[in-house]
Amino acid sequence: MKHNIRYILITLVLTISFCTTTHAQDPYYSQYYNSPLFYNPAMTGLTEGLKVRISYRDQWPQYTDDLKTYNFSMDIAERFMPGAGGLGLIFNTNKEGDGYVKQTMIGLMASARIQLARNWLTQVGFMGAYMNKQIDGNEYIWSDQLDDRHGLLYPSSSFEGFETNSVSYPDLSLGGLINYEKTYLSATFGLAVHHITKPNESFSGLDMRVARKYIVNADFVIIQRSNPKKGFRYNPGFLYENMAGFHTFNLGANIAKSVLYVGAWYRNKQSQIYNYQSIILLAGINIPMVNKYSRFKLMYSYDLSITNMKGTGGAHEITLRFEFDQIHLFKSQSSFANDYPIIYDPVIF
Repeated sequence: MKHNIRYILITLVLTISFCTTTHAQDPYYSQYYNSPLFYNPAMTGLTEGLKVRISYRDQWPQYTDDLKTYNFSMDIAERFMPGAGGLGLIFNTNKEGDGYVKQTMIGLMASARIQLARNWLTQVGFMGAYMNKQIDGNEYIWSDQLDDRHGLLYPSSSFEGFETNSVSYPDLSLGGLINYEKTYLSATFGLAVHHITKPNESFSGLDMRVARKYIVNADFVIIQRSNPKKGFRYNPGFLYENMAGFHTFNLGANIAKSVLYVGAWYRNKQSQIYNYQSIILLAGINIPMVNKYSRFKLMYSYDLSITNMKGTGGAHEITLRFEFDQIHLFKSQSSFANDYPIIYDPVIF
């Protein structure tokens, strides 16, 4: 019975892939704040120095055909050129159904920065990406191979297969943000649009466009004023995604004390026929490296389902972050550079 259900699910996925009114969904991360470039290219170079991030997500591990997603991103801030924000690189890949469907993205991004006032600034970011999506047609079970009583009965299908097993296309994203920062507080409000040109990703020669994805986010870092060096740091925030009729809402907060992190978040991902809610619990550690301007962070989160999908095993997510505030591309003693000192005590989490 278990194998029969698996075959039916695979057939359903294939049927959906041929439906012109259905769109694929992008992967997502519970620790969205640890994959900022994936959600908004305007985040490129927002804070000083070089940032390197590596994320791994395993969703629904109770199934043998679980969903695995990997993300690598790095960005470096640039303050010594008028209007420059930063440069970034991102690599993301996800595997669905034990690798039957695999999607890979490689993107380059750049941001421009405008200082609005002493404590206010805005950034606009752009990402150009190369997308590749592959499907292993040999592993699919077609409907005419199934028997109502015995499940998978026939070794071959009369279906001729896909027109191609690999689709590649360029993809464009655009984002903007406003940032406010004072001694004990930092607030960032962002908006981004992905898949601007709605590229075609069909394997069968049909016109199947990737739906645009819209993202709104806000993040805050609040430092305990009575003890700013050793006190608590709070990081509340929210993220909203809208893509092809799916609405995803994340809301919660992380708290840091000394070198330890803890956090709790709520996610609701829903459409007209789908509603998945989960509580996300996080723990992590922050280890200084060479000096106070460089650090290593390790964070782990677990998604606990609170809907009728409790037998999936939730999701595990691990992120590694390396931050070097003193690394930059160029050195300058110009009058413009003096307005943006490369070393300062940023309000970071």
